[in-house]
Amino acid sequence: MATISADRSRSSHNAAPRTAPPSAGIPVLPAVDVNLGAVTFFTPRGHHSYFCAAPALLVDALAAAVRAARWVPEIGTLVVTMAQTGSRESRSLGFKLEKY
Repeated sequence: MATISADRSRSSHNAAPRTAPPSAGIPVLPAVDVNLGAVTFFTPRGHHSYFCAAPALLVDALAAAVRAARWVPEIGTLVVTMAQTGSRESRSLGFKLEKY
């Protein structure tokens, strides 16, 4: 009678550690003043206040967002991720914010 065994354990001494890919931007919860176009939020570096040229569109995008908005300080853009009809992929919209 023959015995067959399988070693299903993974050797971790040669494998590179798995890390999550870096997300683009800092997750934020923006507050939008539709009348003035003011957008404010907090990051680990403190309070930020900016102007948005299309605050009504930003509010509509935030209402339909599927995850937290992300602030990308390198390009001064607030990225809002929304569901896309008919596809599993999501759609990201970028809103360019300007300093006062």
